[in-house]
Amino acid sequence: MESVIIGIDLGGTNLRIGAVTPDNRMLAPRVMKSSIVADAKNPIGKICEIITGYIEQNQLENVEAISIGVPSSVENDKETVICTTNIRNRAGEVVFSHTNMAKDVREHFQIPVFINNDVNNIMLYDIAANQLEEKKVVVGIYIGTGVGASVVIDGKPLEGKNGAELDIGHMPYFQGEVECSCGKKGCCECYASGWRLQEIRKKYYPDTDIKDMFTQHKDERPLKEFIQACANIYAVMATIFNPDTMIVGGGVPEMKDFPKEEFEREVNKNTGTDVMYYGFDYLYSREFVGKGVIGAAVFARRKLRPI
Repeated sequence: MESVIIGIDLGGTNLRIGAVTPDNRMLAPRVMKSSIVADAKNPIGKICEIITGYIEQNQLENVEAISIGVPSSVENDKETVICTTNIRNRAGEVVFSHTNMAKDVREHFQIPVFINNDVNNIMLYDIAANQLEEKKVVVGIYIGTGVGASVVIDGKPLEGKNGAELDIGHMPYFQGEVECSCGKKGCCECYASGWRLQEIRKKYYPDTDIKDMFTQHKDERPLKEFIQACANIYAVMATIFNPDTMIVGGGVPEMKDFPKEEFEREVNKNTGTDVMYYGFDYLYSREFVGKGVIGAAVFARRKLRPI
């Protein structure tokens, strides 16, 4: 059997796992609740248990590496999770905080293990799937439960001094007063995120399923203000980075009847004049459960065989 990389997308809600071939085909995908890990007495041990069960169930013999995407900044060693704000145990405690997740998994399986921000992995998938490798600047913003961003310049992901770059979900809105799960007030996730959309639904539209929010209410003020809040994040990033392409992704923009035209008008209106003189392309990330899994494998392959 050809070699595979086991990719894991550990999100705030779901954990997805799959074996990825060298040509980026995902084999035997499996999905489970992330709470299985979050509520475990030994969360990293539980991850190892899940991987072991997956390998045995699918009779995998040639696993080249394990690659895990997490909803958190990751130190530049690509092993240490800084703080998974959206993964908490039953006591409300953050599960992984300044935790070297790769070390124990690597010692257990005796193969290379890599940890990366989940949005960076999804971005790698979107760039590969849409042949954007030759673009000078690609900016991806993904609005799901929270907000994540990734920037690729000349084919290389932007990295800060420690790996805590682009945590824009916790960039403050001016004079924002809403309490955020991170402990601060006024973070943009408080105004533009999946959990904010749920709050709007509960307050204004309790009889509407979340999946039908845009279908039924996109022309009403609460949803229009929500779209403006989402667009503001993209406008800030476009103004800073002057991108070739802006990738719009995450569970919110991928919802049915998301108002793309109105969203783009708001982004363009609020983006800096000099950047809008040149403009940029919009690319909407398509819904596919394997994006984070395949992206994790792409990342591992780059680390194993750097160009």
